[in-house]
Amino acid sequence: MNLLENRFGLKAAGTDVRTETVAGITTFATMAYILILNPKFMGMAGMDPVGVLITTALISGLVTIAMGIVSNLPFALAPGIGSCVMIATAIVIPGLASWQTALGMVLISGILFLLLSLFRLREQIVMLIPKNIKIGISAGLGVFIIRTALINAGLFTEGFKGFGDFSQPQVRLAAIGLVLALLFSFLRVKVGEKTYQIRGALLLSIILTTVIGVFMGCVSLPESIFTSGALSSAKNVCFKADLFGALRLEYISLIFAFFISDFFGTLATALGLAGKVGMMDEDGNFPSIGKVFLVDAVGTVVGAFTGLAVVTTYVESASGVESGGRTGLTSVVTGIMFLLCIAFAPVFLMIPDAATAPVLIMIGISMMQGLQNVDFSDCEWPPVAVMVIAMLFYGISQGIAIGLFSYCVIKLAYGLFTDDRSENALPSLPTVILTVLACCQFVL
Repeated sequence: MNLLENRFGLKAAGTDVRTETVAGITTFATMAYILILNPKFMGMAGMDPVGVLITTALISGLVTIAMGIVSNLPFALAPGIGSCVMIATAIVIPGLASWQTALGMVLISGILFLLLSLFRLREQIVMLIPKNIKIGISAGLGVFIIRTALINAGLFTEGFKGFGDFSQPQVRLAAIGLVLALLFSFLRVKVGEKTYQIRGALLLSIILTTVIGVFMGCVSLPESIFTSGALSSAKNVCFKADLFGALRLEYISLIFAFFISDFFGTLATALGLAGKVGMMDEDGNFPSIGKVFLVDAVGTVVGAFTGLAVVTTYVESASGVESGGRTGLTSVVTGIMFLLCIAFAPVFLMIPDAATAPVLIMIGISMMQGLQNVDFSDCEWPPVAVMVIAMLFYGISQGIAIGLFSYCVIKLAYGLFTDDRSENALPSLPTVILTVLACCQFVL
């Protein structure tokens, strides 16, 4: 106890070992769905699902523990579901690149992020991206995830030409799962002056949908709940990233998409959680954000080497904060929970798509909330709308490129044909260069 107190400063933070332990378990419960979804989507990309599950649990556990020790903050990390979906459905399945090359793209983005974190250049990068485009990327990715989930679950036909075949048990199970996910996510019970909600709502909906699927004949129980051949499975996905294959001009926009999801996702999560914990200074700055960026960047690099998508700081860490977590001990407990899951891979792999698709829909809905921070003025909103629509119908990297192109065209038209000569009337030269690089995918 004295060791933990000295290392994490529990009393100074107004917490104790019991509170931090409960907070760590709560954080794990709210983000454990990644152990189910990541193998599913990376498996769609041709990777060994067992190997992906093993490395997901291992790297998420180790990097989250590292975050707790290095930063002494209650932040947890794991592969971002958006980047998992992007690798499977926007890169590998359409035939743009192999999963090895996609991991190479993730590795490049992680190295760039690591260099920027080491040299503290993130502020300059932020200036290159129009604020509205940056905010809108999460919403565009959200609608892309929703579209993918609806089709994979069979709730809608390919191309959104109509509803799926509800005579199929899997489709009916997916509908049940969606109802459960909505119910558990938004159920609130008021007792006296306090309002309670379900912790780990997404995980609970997956578990119950899977149990229902067993009785509906949609789920087959594994012969054993323990992992066998874990080492050989991990070897099938570790150290396969094709770094040199990813160094092609047409992949710039994809690398940019990975970079943006990690860089700005971590920035937004870190600042949001810091404000909730009360770690912002009087000027509104977060002094420890450099440590968060550094651990996050190292996690992405290590994750790419071991067969994972972009490792990012999870907003679900807020559940642990709300449970009283205030120090890095919360993250250490969450990391230990991830490591314990390595021994039970078959339990997670039995989960059907019908149980995970509703969770993806809920995640997509959550990501769309970023639109509330968008500037809806005449020149700022249209590029975001174009980008979101393009992501829905064409893909993530194409949507970003089209959004940037729309931004530059609208800004040029406004700046050249109006009397406005303010600094922001025209797109900046770095933004134009970035747009040209992103649009290279359409001509190469």
